[in-house]
Amino acid sequence: MANLDNSIIIGRNVRNIRKSLNLTQEEFAEKLNINAQFLSQIENGKTGISIDNAINICNIAECSAGKLFKDLIKFPNINEQYDLLTDRDKTVIDKMIIILLNTK
Repeated sequence: MANLDNSIIIGRNVRNIRKSLNLTQEEFAEKLNINAQFLSQIENGKTGISIDNAINICNIAECSAGKLFKDLIKFPNINEQYDLLTDRDKTVIDKMIIILLNTK
């Protein structure tokens, strides 16, 4: 059941990506080098996508994997990402925030 749900979510994300590019299914399928019927099955959650198709979608749409896998994979929140920075980078960001707050 979870796999079907994943296919539905990915399909919805693929459709949203395609629409953000203002492409028809036929146009997007051509860019992906797949047929439009297969793209329709992906968008309707009837079939999953391969790693190669996922990479192609992200490259063609110039989007991150995060956009393709939205609502499927937990991405670190901003605080978790901040904690991964070096002390030097944290200092730079802290100074930028202070400057921005002082311009308000």
